[in-house]
Amino acid sequence: MEVKKIEETYGQVSKALGWATDKQVSLAVTMMYLSRGHEFDADAHLEASQLIKKKEGFTSPLRAHLHHIAAAYLVLRDESAEDGLAKLNANQQALNNSKFWKSAYTYLAGLMMDSPEQAQRARELYDAMKAYHPFLTSSEDIPYVALLSNREGGVLERAETMNRYYKELRTQGFSAGNHLQWLSQVMTFDSPVFQPEVAGRVVAIRDFLKAENIKVRGEHYPVLGFLAIANADGQALADVVEMARALDASKLFRWYGGWILPSAVQLAMAESVELRESEAAVFSASVEMLMQAQQAAMMLGVSAVIASSNNSGS
Repeated sequence: MEVKKIEETYGQVSKALGWATDKQVSLAVTMMYLSRGHEFDADAHLEASQLIKKKEGFTSPLRAHLHHIAAAYLVLRDESAEDGLAKLNANQQALNNSKFWKSAYTYLAGLMMDSPEQAQRARELYDAMKAYHPFLTSSEDIPYVALLSNREGGVLERAETMNRYYKELRTQGFSAGNHLQWLSQVMTFDSPVFQPEVAGRVVAIRDFLKAENIKVRGEHYPVLGFLAIANADGQALADVVEMARALDASKLFRWYGGWILPSAVQLAMAESVELRESEAAVFSASVEMLMQAQQAAMMLGVSAVIASSNNSGS
């Protein structure tokens, strides 16, 4: 995909969302549409936006940080926006019933779920993870456990495997913290069983990108997992590098360097026949959803920092 197409779509999204919308939100929405191969339809997006405003109360996270992310999801779903919003709220309520506090993260998790029945299993996985990392496991993990709750395998085994991946990658120079925990979760997406070769692929991908002078920050750790579980080969990684360099040269990404690698991976995966056909279509779509969850989580983190800064300065 040409950078010009990304810049043009971003211009359309930014204009439709208005000057008051954070530019990173506009960028996230742009990547959501483009990675799905959809042209941005301002009318459809704003119609979904108005539906959210009409149906949701003033205190709903869907009217704050997640507003346009949720609107894009509703437009991109196969069902009507109204049905999609009803299902999202049902999923979110099920998470509340499973003792997750209502927050932007439970709504984001609701977007990851196929049905409310996944909520209790998500809670069990969350608790199992917390047993290994009591201080690290937090609301930011909820979207991941929600998506993983629909995968085959035992909850306790998956949590143990996450911990093993976490410890293994620490010995390979990965920094401890939330980003490494997210990566360890992504690595269990295809199997709850510990697989040394998956850890090896993650390390090899990191080293390859660094050798190509592509910045790999802590916030990018989950992206390495996406590539590893998709079995990205040398050509796929070369495509990622080529796209990352093109984005790095774009004025659009000048102030958002942290978005370059995730965006390059999304676009490269969307255009790669090998990656699209490496597993079932459902798997590919789920990997893409995980990537968008990570981008949205990054955005939420930035928003939280901004809000905290504003509050402390008042």
